[in-house]
Amino acid sequence: MDAKSPNLMEGSMELSNLTLLSGETFDENVLGAVALRRNGNAPYQSVLLHEFDMVVLMLHEELEQQHIVTHTIAGTKRTQTLHVGLSALERAVMAGDNNELITSLMAGELIWDPRGILKDMRQEILHFDGPLKERVLFMEFARFLHMYVKSKRYLDAGCIMDAYNCILMALYHWARIEVGESGSFPDPAVWEQVKSLNSSVHKLYEELTISTETLEQRVELVLLACEFSIMSKMADSCTMLLKLLNGRKEPWSIKELLQHSGLSHLEAELPLVLRKLVSRSLVREITSWADTTADDGYTIRYTL
Repeated sequence: MDAKSPNLMEGSMELSNLTLLSGETFDENVLGAVALRRNGNAPYQSVLLHEFDMVVLMLHEELEQQHIVTHTIAGTKRTQTLHVGLSALERAVMAGDNNELITSLMAGELIWDPRGILKDMRQEILHFDGPLKERVLFMEFARFLHMYVKSKRYLDAGCIMDAYNCILMALYHWARIEVGESGSFPDPAVWEQVKSLNSSVHKLYEELTISTETLEQRVELVLLACEFSIMSKMADSCTMLLKLLNGRKEPWSIKELLQHSGLSHLEAELPLVLRKLVSRSLVREITSWADTTADDGYTIRYTL
């Protein structure tokens, strides 16, 4: 049998050392491992470190569950370990729906990465360009639009606090779009990133949260600003979807789009985005007889 390479031996030693520190036995067949330790000088420390001394992200090829969490103690040191499948981590990067995983990936120490998977993911986030940027901007725009519409509906129904909560979330997704457009991956502490951009969304956030006007007036004002922003950002933010629609001659049904790996978790948001794109003549809808005899009327499909 061939001797292990120096890098592989070094990685094995690091993984063994981690085993001693955390008290948990790790399988060296895992794809990668990142250790995140407490850092008193860090501007933002992951919530996962709360009352733990170390967080370990263990990357597996596939898991039956998306995440498996274990807690261990070695001496006085407590460790929280997250076992994550590769597809789940890729989704967290693409969809931005698990900031704590991203923090662990980016701020932790690479202790086992024989195939360079974690290093490559880090580089993709740091460079933040091409397909990743398009995916992030689209995800954030879809959520921005969704929360804007929900806020509007709550306001119409007289549910002012619910409208306020939704428009606050809409501003959060708008802020992540602004950061993405500037060429940076949106951090968990996104408002600190936005502040340095001197963006209008930060001023609207302050207007919504500290203004002396009534809550209803504040929500109405921000809704108007969001509506204008949605119209101006729609084409650029939806590049990913527009490319997908243009990628084949046959138009797409909503069912087919939601089966696409990049869109499958936008079941609530995608219909709203499509309708907005159609209303702005950026996407065409085509009707045809329903695919099955059980359906009445026509099936709507989408294309450019």
